[in-house]
Amino acid sequence: MLQNIFTKIPHIVTTGAIVSVSTMFNIPRTEAATFTSQLVQEDLFFGRNIPGGGEVSSEQFQAFVNNVITPRFPAGLTVFDASGQFLSSTGNLVRERSKNVTLFVEDSLQNQTSINDIATNYIQAFNQESVLRVINKDDLKVSFGLDTDLFNNSSQSKFIEVDLFFGRNIPGGGEVSTEQFQQFVNNAITPRFPAGLTIFDAFGQFRNSAGMIVRENTKTVTLLLEDTVANESSINQIVRDYVKSFNQESVLQAVNEDIKVSFGLEPDLFNNSTQPKFIRVDLFFGRNLKNGGEVSNEQFQEFINNVITPRFPDGLTVFDTFGQFQNSAGTIVREPSKVVALLLEDTLDSELSINEIVKAYVQQFNQESVLQVVDEDVQVDFITSKQISVPEPTTILSLISISIVITLTGKKKRNSLVNCARRKQ
Repeated sequence: MLQNIFTKIPHIVTTGAIVSVSTMFNIPRTEAATFTSQLVQEDLFFGRNIPGGGEVSSEQFQAFVNNVITPRFPAGLTVFDASGQFLSSTGNLVRERSKNVTLFVEDSLQNQTSINDIATNYIQAFNQESVLRVINKDDLKVSFGLDTDLFNNSSQSKFIEVDLFFGRNIPGGGEVSTEQFQQFVNNAITPRFPAGLTIFDAFGQFRNSAGMIVRENTKTVTLLLEDTVANESSINQIVRDYVKSFNQESVLQAVNEDIKVSFGLEPDLFNNSTQPKFIRVDLFFGRNLKNGGEVSNEQFQEFINNVITPRFPDGLTVFDTFGQFQNSAGTIVREPSKVVALLLEDTLDSELSINEIVKAYVQQFNQESVLQVVDEDVQVDFITSKQISVPEPTTILSLISISIVITLTGKKKRNSLVNCARRKQ
């Protein structure tokens, strides 16, 4: 399910640890409705630290979502609770909780105006410096329909990312329980994709036809799989099974065909463009240890502090998830994992640093591999009260990750960016 910015202005930083994902999207829920090139993914990152002390509370942010965002995008949105980490100018580690809102929208002037209005309202309401905006215009397709044709089915198979969003409200009352959903994953999804998947706890929000705001607990399943007809048929069957089993109307499907995936220690995943540009890199760290036990939260935090942050001091995003796969004996294995999301320049130095991080984790915790997912198509803006866009990176800019802290007039403001995580073995 997991998953950016920049600037010519000095110091750019990122952050973010996703803990929950909410998922409803502002797209009409017509059966068999598929959206392709007209659809973009908009991620808005709201830092919660307030200058002078304190932070925007969860209740204050929820009121902001209800009163400012939902009226502009009533068909749905996604909210992520996040936290980020970066090194300050004095060398101190700084962390900040944040909220990320994800929207799937048409790339229209009206929607862009609405997004600028949302950011400006937040800046004014909570005395913020800016809101980070990340736009994904990948080869992205989204559908609520059954048996929709979302895969390109390339003649040469390649890995793609598929995110499935399962609403848990049951018409007439009640909801799909955690235990019921886990059984569904075990019986309907894992047998079709035994190599691995990632499950996120989520909630969605939208405004219904009566004008009431509705929130819904959801589960998000993220898969990395080959772009084949057989896999597309399996996805369609999973959707049909869920709709039938729990009396649902639909399952949201989002497919990104423009990624690179590797489990290797030294994969050549970067294009290393002559004109450096910002890309997104997600690293998936399994925490199970071969002889029992797991990498603790404290151990992983030390790894971030000592191995990752020194190489990417401007910032990173960490989020927690669970991976699941079926081993060679046919046993289903669940594994807590950590995903670190980075926004960085497409340079050889960046690629070497990623390889060093992967090798360090494999050696320190006796792991087989670290999953790497690279998206070379990232567009970012930094919305201030004056709605100034941040230009494309130049060779002067250093590496950054998926939530950001930007220095403006000597002050740093932190925002967060992330995406979906999953572990495949």
